Amino acid sequence: DKGDGNGDNRDLTVNIGGAPPTTATSGFGISLGNSGGSTPSKTGSSNSPASTGSGSSNGQPGRITMKTPPQSVASPLFEIASTVQLQWDYDNNMKKPPSKITIRGQMPSGFFQPGTTKPLYWYIAQNVSASPKSYNWNTITESPPGYTLREGSGYKLYIYDGDIGWDNSTHVYPGKLFQFMLPFSMYNSRYAQSNDGVPKNYNPNAAPRSASASTGVWMALLAAAAVGMLLL
Repeated sequence: DKGDGNGDNRDLTVNIGGAPPTTATSGFGISLGNSGGSTPSKTGSSNSPASTGSGSSNGQPGRITMKTPPQSVASPLFEIASTVQLQWDYDNNMKKPPSKITIRGQMPSGFFQPGTTKPLYWYIAQNVSASPKSYNWNTITESPPGYTLREGSGYKLYIYDGDIGWDNSTHVYPGKLFQFMLPFSMYNSRYAQSNDGVPKNYNPNAAPRSASASTGVWMALLAAAAVGMLLL
């Protein structure tokens, strides 16, 4: 683990090798601190950034607002063995956007670093260009080494400024990115095994069909069935 700086790295977070990217507090994702015994060991410099600049005029840090998955989905579903598209923007407090970002995953509760009770983290992307404000996460090649992503909830995804580093990402630097956290769940498509499964490339985060539309479809099917019985 190379970490984000020159800090002492003792946790199990691993820089995942994979193809280069191709592709919060605002009700979607949560900005959290990293204090307490359940946090990982250092993955970045323990010193504050050399300069924070003047930042925003109101002293607030910049924050991420998600575009994909949509902001309205508080805890999205991602398909196992797929490529997950992530897109985001920044709020008006972002006066000094990051030049590079790091995306980190956390396994659900019950997965620990070997021999410890510390949460299991892994790198999805480390110090990649932040200018596209997007990333395509390959859930096969960019998964935790030695572990398999499983169906269920409790996963977390973090995005933070690669120059600030993990340890400092929850410190308030006016106008600079504050750590973003997105809870999510994983599901496995079984469409190949059963017509009752979830179709491949099904997007569970899309807006659901309205109840009235669903009712109309069922009424049409019942009417067709009734006509068929009359013709017998």
